[in-house]
Amino acid sequence: MNVLFVCTENVVRSRVAEGLFRELQSGAARHEGRSVGTAAHAARRLTTRDLAWADVVAVMEPAHVEVIRAHWPHHERKAIVLGVSDDFVQGEREVREVLEPKVLALLERCDGGAPGPAPDGTSDRAGSLALKRAFDVGLSGLGLLASAPLWGLIALLIKLGDGGPAFYAQDRVGRGGRRFRGLKFRSMVPDADRRFGPRQAADGDARITRVGRWLRATAMDELPQLWSIFRGDMSFVGPRALMPAEIEVNGRGEAVPIDAIPGYQERHRVSPGLTGLAQIYADRDISRRHKFRYDRLYIRRRSFGLDLRLILLSFWITLRGTWERRGRKF
Repeated sequence: MNVLFVCTENVVRSRVAEGLFRELQSGAARHEGRSVGTAAHAARRLTTRDLAWADVVAVMEPAHVEVIRAHWPHHERKAIVLGVSDDFVQGEREVREVLEPKVLALLERCDGGAPGPAPDGTSDRAGSLALKRAFDVGLSGLGLLASAPLWGLIALLIKLGDGGPAFYAQDRVGRGGRRFRGLKFRSMVPDADRRFGPRQAADGDARITRVGRWLRATAMDELPQLWSIFRGDMSFVGPRALMPAEIEVNGRGEAVPIDAIPGYQERHRVSPGLTGLAQIYADRDISRRHKFRYDRLYIRRRSFGLDLRLILLSFWITLRGTWERRGRKF
């Protein structure tokens, strides 16, 4: 599908949206994006040709719909409003953070209405799954051998930090809703779940230890999960493996079970992963509802080529130690 992003001057909002639209397709682009502005002095001004090209016109605010209605009324039906006002005068990073979940939702919509075979139903799905599993076994086995010297060092640092256990085991939900026992290096204070309840980590979370901050920034706390991948409980790429009793606190301060959040069940169509679209592109402390959008997008678009790209990006983020960074991690 062809998507036209429209703002006033075509300087920040529509250009950031166009860039996100391309980026979130992760190298497997099925949709084209273009950005324009409605003002006479716009960097690229909206034209009849642009509107004729577009299947969807994603405008930043209702005022842009009014412009289309006044000059091109027969194209108004293509318009959807993303809701980022002209009064939004923050920097490009802040604009990106506001637009990202909106562009992701738009991309889901495009995937749902795109022509051609559904990304989730290719004829060689069985062959792709076999290739993915062989890759998982080979790379996880190699990773277990190569990282063996680090395990003792990390365990020692954790023990010296607060005297607590080096490892942290907990139930996780896998493919088809099956539970398995996951193992990680402990990055939070001992008995964090019992003392504070099972919930996702937030920015500046007091439960995270000093050693744990380094482990989480470099993803070294995830090394024991290579064994889960080797056993077949997990894959290298997929939705994050969540705890069955995890809760999320919504904007009204209410505790919401994650299985009540839209998109939760759909995640179980594939094996959970060490990395994935949500892990790379979403900030750690955004809502589960938004993270599940990334998961559903991966499920629809998954391929061996996409997995390789996400794994390479993950290695780069680990080398930079930027897994905990807000915004762009790589």
